[in-house]
Amino acid sequence: MNKILRSFTLFTALSAASVGVHAGNYWTASAQDGWIDGYVEATLLLSGNLDASGIDTDVDDGTVTLRGKVETDIDKALAQELALGVDGVIGVENMLTVFSPGDNDDAAKQRKLTDEKVATVVKTRLMVAPNVTSADIDVNSTKGVVVLQGKVKNDAEKQRATEIATKASDVEKVVNKLSVSE
Repeated sequence: MNKILRSFTLFTALSAASVGVHAGNYWTASAQDGWIDGYVEATLLLSGNLDASGIDTDVDDGTVTLRGKVETDIDKALAQELALGVDGVIGVENMLTVFSPGDNDDAAKQRKLTDEKVATVVKTRLMVAPNVTSADIDVNSTKGVVVLQGKVKNDAEKQRATEIATKASDVEKVVNKLSVSE
């Protein structure tokens, strides 16, 4: 009987621990999804060529779902590209509705879309990067070349900004014109 009681007690303790660990994992995943959701929304709002006011986002296990209405096919594609550029995003389900479709076959429009995505992703990453004061950094992208202009506090910040820009997808070259303020 004593052996049965010890086995039952051990089983109960392990079950409770398992539930606690599972709950901790759930809250950790939920917090990460919340962080990703906020980061995606900020990225969409920071894009100068996208009206993100009609876009709703939801994140589940790193997959972003985009819902709402956008004006053109380019806006729909840009929203998806921007969301994919956020750290932690493993996929995007783009359920955006286009109410004024445009011509997506034009290479110049696609290049502009990519340039806007790159500039926005780099600017957003600079904003959340530790040890980089991004308020005085302008980011422009043309044909895969990112140009950083403005002021930073020191040479380490200048180098860190270049590293962040280089790691963004679709970046072929970074031109760092940042100056160090004394």
